Amino acid sequence: MWTHISSSRLLLGAIAIEGYAVLAVELLAIRQLTPYVGNATDVVAIVIAAVLLPLALGYEAGGRANFTPGDETGVRRQLTQNLLIASFILSLGLSHPFLAALFQLLDGIGLTHRLIQAAAHTSLFLVYPVYLLGQTIPLVAFCSTGASLPRSTGLMLFVSTLGSFLGSVVSTLVFMTFLGVHITVALTLGLLVLLAALIGWSMENRIRVVLTASALGIYIVAINSPAAVRAYGIVSNNLYSEVRVVANPVEDSRLLVINNSPSSKIAADPEHRFAYIKFIEKEVLTKLDSGRPNHILVIGAGGFTVGLEDRSHSYTYVDIDPALRDVSEEHFLRQPLTPNKSFIPESARAFLRRNAQTYDVVVLDAFTNRISLPPDLITHEAFAAVRQAVAPGGQVIMNIITSPTFADRFSRSIDATIRSVFPFVTRQILPQTQTGPVASILYLANRIETPSYGLYTDDRNRSFLDH
Repeated sequence: MWTHISSSRLLLGAIAIEGYAVLAVELLAIRQLTPYVGNATDVVAIVIAAVLLPLALGYEAGGRANFTPGDETGVRRQLTQNLLIASFILSLGLSHPFLAALFQLLDGIGLTHRLIQAAAHTSLFLVYPVYLLGQTIPLVAFCSTGASLPRSTGLMLFVSTLGSFLGSVVSTLVFMTFLGVHITVALTLGLLVLLAALIGWSMENRIRVVLTASALGIYIVAINSPAAVRAYGIVSNNLYSEVRVVANPVEDSRLLVINNSPSSKIAADPEHRFAYIKFIEKEVLTKLDSGRPNHILVIGAGGFTVGLEDRSHSYTYVDIDPALRDVSEEHFLRQPLTPNKSFIPESARAFLRRNAQTYDVVVLDAFTNRISLPPDLITHEAFAAVRQAVAPGGQVIMNIITSPTFADRFSRSIDATIRSVFPFVTRQILPQTQTGPVASILYLANRIETPSYGLYTDDRNRSFLDH
């Protein structure tokens, strides 16, 4: 049996909270790193490795602690210290002000490769805190006296795993979705700080522990408050995306930035909009049959600027972020969408899988960031699903951020994948809007497998079509 009923409940609660926090921190790290290094499998693997290995080492270190069975005072002292230190370090690695400063520093010293940056972040801010949290179960085991070892071990593992389950579900589907990522960080770390105060309450230096925990809790809340994230122009920060609106008074324009990638731009002078939007409107939308309302599907809503001023045709925008319409209408467009436009908050692949309607124009505009590509939309099957959504005689326009000279493997791979579904396409290289060897490339295709000899092609496409 446990030494005291109240103590056993608190210490079992510590195990549950440790399990909750470790999973929540892992998911928060993946989410917070997305705007900086993307969320590809290799990045996720780095985060998982930075959690699992130190967690295992923490289990082993906790089991080697110099405590005798029943030494609850010593265990409480160690747990309190571990929890406070872990909370402080995690606050640096998961809070937006420190994240922005860290990646600015890494860029400044030349460490620009996304995997190196991910490894640097996780090494600095995940490894040691998780190592400390991993010591919780074996430390609590020192407080168990007279209990069956298999039974007490099974109970502790059950409680820890149950906490991990709640951490994976509640932190994402509830807190990140409805309260925001910054609030989720504050709640998760605040829970660890509160636990440290409760565990340390029965110790001789309880006043110092409570004051330290209170100061740390206030600091964590302050750097993750809505006011703190608004100072960086962030208007939405949920499970799916971090959204900022950047105003440019000189040209009277606003830029919608999603996960650190410029997504949409609106300006008093239409010439200041993104080049690919102007191209789509001039070369595609204005040339549609005006005698009937055409149906246009936009995958990747962004700021809803495709066809923004069009009142004649019917638009369906699909995007996984359910907050995007409200955020765009309030902070970016500053006006509601017109009645001919509808928004479906859903994964593009899920929408395409159940979609039975065909569209006169499909605009695939979900590839605005090379480091944060939706992996489910760059496969042969995904492009085939897009093709099925195109009406006979309809058109597909795909905006791809890639190398115009096929200088890297990704550019060649995605080009080959697109052509495996749309054998005859034209390719328009738009004016480069950013530095580096990438540009906005428009692929134009139709559903039927016949050559589409438009004005907008390059030498590589001509030789392909002629062949």
